[in-house]
Amino acid sequence: MYWNEKLDLIKKKFPDGFKDPFRAGPEIIMKIVTLLFKSTWLNFIEAENRAELLQHGTLTRRCTLQQLYNEELPVLDNGRNYWVLFVKVPMGNRFQVYDCQYPALRELIYLSSGQDGREFCVVDKKYAWLLLFRIDRMKDMVEIYRAPSSAPPEKN
Repeated sequence: MYWNEKLDLIKKKFPDGFKDPFRAGPEIIMKIVTLLFKSTWLNFIEAENRAELLQHGTLTRRCTLQQLYNEELPVLDNGRNYWVLFVKVPMGNRFQVYDCQYPALRELIYLSSGQDGREFCVVDKKYAWLLLFRIDRMKDMVEIYRAPSSAPPEKN
């Protein structure tokens, strides 16, 4: 199934919990890059390891994919919307951002997980914090970085 078909499924399944800010996307991505990664656009797109660009960010946990879905993602508040920034999406631009509530966010991440080397961010809509997830499917390992390190996401 192609990426656009997966997005259409999510739009139908979560009509109120998923938005594709197509026109505003580049501006949103730029805010994430400059405010939370404290990076220039050029450094961000050329970086081999974007986690190294995080200012005041730390590696907070390593876990399995199962732990990601069962323990880490459920920490997010069901009623809030988040920016979800994908890096190296299967089709289209190298970076794409979506406005999601938790159920749509979880489904979107699950549908994107077939690609090895997946990297994505869950970002507070007010740009107060982000979580960077780096997935290595071959090792069944997820690295989770938080920036700033003192700003945890909400609990359900």
